Amino acid sequence: MEETKTPPAEESAGKESVGTDLPELPEEELHEGPRKWWTRQNVLFALFFALILLSVAGFYIQRGIVQGYEHRGDRYLDQKDYNKALKYFLKAADHDPQNPRVIFSVGKAMLALGRDHEALQAFRSSYRLGGASAELYLYMGFAENRIGRPYQAKLFFENALKIDKKLFAAHRELGMLLRADDPAAAESHLFQALKGYSAEKDPELYRTLAQVQVKLQLYGKATGTLADILKANPNDEEAKALLEKAKRGLEMERLYRRIR
Repeated sequence: MEETKTPPAEESAGKESVGTDLPELPEEELHEGPRKWWTRQNVLFALFFALILLSVAGFYIQRGIVQGYEHRGDRYLDQKDYNKALKYFLKAADHDPQNPRVIFSVGKAMLALGRDHEALQAFRSSYRLGGASAELYLYMGFAENRIGRPYQAKLFFENALKIDKKLFAAHRELGMLLRADDPAAAESHLFQALKGYSAEKDPELYRTLAQVQVKLQLYGKATGTLADILKANPNDEEAKALLEKAKRGLEMERLYRRIR
């Protein structure tokens, strides 16, 4: 009889049962269930997102506070209550000291109160903060002129007109400054300023323009300017006298043309 052969020991040892190649898992993980959302990474992300929301909310709250003070200051400025206007503009500046518009408003209120040097400092600060504009140059010219530096004022008015050629207030102020030294340039600027002011609102502008026109022997234009003054104020004796002078000048011009 043949003996039953027993497989070699090496072959038996080389075979493994099914599933023995799977990694072993810790017992606690087998019963853990779904992962928790409050992992360290998720918590840090949530905190970061919350900080962003808080900073954005803070920005809008701060801006709302500043705008509220600005609006109240503007309202009092329009009502010519300059002390209250300055009070609210300063509150706005306390909340946003780097805002060029707010600092400019502080300067306007100070200028209205006669605090010319302080107003000029505020305007310069607004300029350094990036608030350069035609209106800012105009107000810097106002301040320089009131301090007694007409040459500096002239430069600021000219800069304002480089930005906005239709800024009638700058034309007016520049014309007033030039009327003695350069009447031709003054006449041009004052005539431009008429587009922004009526004779009733600003009789000084019309009277000054008429005087310059008579000085330049622009009698026809002078009679038109003086007619506007007398239409607004028929009892203006100075305008009547100047109108008679302009009419005599026109008559002399006509006579001179006939003689030629």
